[in-house]
Amino acid sequence: MKGGSFCNRKCVLIIRILLIRAKYFLRFRLSFFTVKNKMTFMKIQNRRLFLQNFAIGSIGLPLGLDLVGKDKSDPNRFPIGIQEYTFNRLLRSGKLKHLDYPALVKNELGIKHVEYWSRPFDGKHTDQKFVGEVKKRTSGEGISNVLILVDEKHELDDEKKSERDLSVDLHKGWIDCAAQLGCSAIRVNCRRGGDPQENLKRAVDGVGRLCEYAKDTPVKVVIEPHGRNSQNPDWLLAVMKELDHSHAGILPDFNNFGSYDRYSAVEKTLPFAPAVCAKALKFDDEGNETHTDYFKMLKIVYESVFSGVISIEFEGHGVDPIVGSRMTKDLILKGLKRARNS
Repeated sequence: MKGGSFCNRKCVLIIRILLIRAKYFLRFRLSFFTVKNKMTFMKIQNRRLFLQNFAIGSIGLPLGLDLVGKDKSDPNRFPIGIQEYTFNRLLRSGKLKHLDYPALVKNELGIKHVEYWSRPFDGKHTDQKFVGEVKKRTSGEGISNVLILVDEKHELDDEKKSERDLSVDLHKGWIDCAAQLGCSAIRVNCRRGGDPQENLKRAVDGVGRLCEYAKDTPVKVVIEPHGRNSQNPDWLLAVMKELDHSHAGILPDFNNFGSYDRYSAVEKTLPFAPAVCAKALKFDDEGNETHTDYFKMLKIVYESVFSGVISIEFEGHGVDPIVGSRMTKDLILKGLKRARNS
């Protein structure tokens, strides 16, 4: 009996200790989730406050995008990617096949993050079997699909609602294609121009409806500065303010802001970027791009909230696209190294 009583007391003591430990564990977890929820709420409120106070002509505060767990100086913070349009002449001539493009850039340039151009799909972007073959090839090569540069004939900001309706429907197929490929975005155009305010309303209508279609996918709808009002960074930011949508964004391009200051424009639009387009047109004898100071530009990118793929888009004439892409890649890497060390 004494032995049994001792065992009973011992069991009771163990149970009490376990209950005390469980109590403190639950308190810790509840405290953690309370803090986490407060932080999430503050982030949401900060984003809303930013958008409410935003206006054309103001830089405003960044959206608070984090570095996806990466240190600012993490060498893996900015993977190098490439845009398929770099090889547009080879693709048009038939010397390069769309399905062979990912393997080409991996083997020749050591690049494992690829962006696509809509034209080489040749209308097959709605063919799940064909898109599945693209996905199979990239997965087999260990390549990540980033985004699709979409050039549709019908514009999302057209003056006629019937044209915008048609454009939205046509772009839906690209959202589906991008989702199947595992891309994070499609790039769209808003380049009809006209009165900035009226054009803004039309862009919000077309892009907004497409964002709603994409909201249940990982695919964002990002506007590239690509002519007329869309070259104005403040107009693009005003569109983002009016949209106020989780699936809306901007694709900053080093060389597409027209007469506007490219460095200021990229800095303003980076908080809305899923990727950055490092466009190169021509190099001098020392290997520097003649239109953009890559060291200055990459310092801006490095110091920003952006973290993601920096994609090569070489459009130079008279230079082999592989050679031009290699020179652009080298310049990006040098610029990032200098930014880290400065």
